Amino acid sequence: MKKNLVINTEICDARNIKEENYAGYEQIILNAEILVVDNKSKEVLHKLPVTTNVEITLDLEKDACLSMINGEYEITGNTVPEEHSVLFVNGTLRIGKDAQEVLKQYQCIQVNGSVRCPRSLASCLGNIQVNGNTMVIPDDCTELKDDFEMDTYFPLRAKEHGNYFAARRVRVLDEKINLETLKDKHIHFVTKTLLTREEMIPDVIGMVDENTELQVVPAGYSYVSKDAVLDEMLLEKHGTKLYIDGSLTLEKSSTPWIEKLENLQVSGVVTLLRSQVEAFRAIGAEYKELEIVKGKIVKNHSSLTVDAAMLEQAEDGVTVKNCASLKVKEDISPEAILERLQIANCATIKCSPQQKSALQMVSKNVANIEDGEDSGEKTGVFSVLKQLADSKIVNAEKYLM
Repeated sequence: MKKNLVINTEICDARNIKEENYAGYEQIILNAEILVVDNKSKEVLHKLPVTTNVEITLDLEKDACLSMINGEYEITGNTVPEEHSVLFVNGTLRIGKDAQEVLKQYQCIQVNGSVRCPRSLASCLGNIQVNGNTMVIPDDCTELKDDFEMDTYFPLRAKEHGNYFAARRVRVLDEKINLETLKDKHIHFVTKTLLTREEMIPDVIGMVDENTELQVVPAGYSYVSKDAVLDEMLLEKHGTKLYIDGSLTLEKSSTPWIEKLENLQVSGVVTLLRSQVEAFRAIGAEYKELEIVKGKIVKNHSSLTVDAAMLEQAEDGVTVKNCASLKVKEDISPEAILERLQIANCATIKCSPQQKSALQMVSKNVANIEDGEDSGEKTGVFSVLKQLADSKIVNAEKYLM
């Protein structure tokens, strides 16, 4: 028998564990999303040399049947769960209007994500534990996409006196939509936000509740539906009066195009260089937030290395955004970091001990800065794994101990 055992699995069911089967191991490493135990198995595990890295532990009776769903799952009146069934959904659980009696047949339901259910069944969720949010949908509504954009065919398809639900927003922007047909059918939307053009408000305002938030594109503005960069292509396609439904980034090459803008509204953040601030403020733009950054913007990398050459090539410095792992080479001095580097929204930064304090000064929304002296590899599970030269390794979707 190997000295050590490593188990990598989504579900580890330890309810039938026998101590004699595992007592010969010096170390047992259990990496699992879900660990299923009962009172007896907890006692056995406590006696064994087990190191666990587990997200969720479920304490279930021996006859409970556990099933796991990754993604989206729907329970309807036709769903037939196994006896003593326990359901784990890692994603979205939808509950049908006719599912009340079926819900009672589950011993337990755990959701790591969200639950969407009709309002009439909101009181029937006692055996559902949710790590996330629960969305209650009016019973008389037809559910649409969370962010629903109306096309020109919707007025033809919509039902007379139809009630429709969109969790986040309804967008009515296409000027070719026959709004008279919608009004004649007495359509009603239940939604958090209505996005429409200023000239369309008289025709659509009666289709939503009085507490619905209004997001209005001013008359004469061109609507841009996502994040954008200010450049020649943007103005060529959409003109000089812009409503940007997202964020706007100004790169160094954007400077000549600032003065070309006649009107600008940005629903999100405007990111620009310090040298552009005066010219940008002169155009009287409306925006949620102004973010001033250094030089060249590098973003959306899973892994990135910044060295002295990169900083030297960027005339105004470098801003790094939205990177999972960032390594700062030792050839960058703390003084250069303070002067020429800016970091935002990164999970981990790896650096030298001499660079750490400077990086803390120029970083925003960074989860962890590792300087090599306090790395987690010296303690915990990582140190144990490095010792497992003589190990049996099990990789499985489900593992029964």
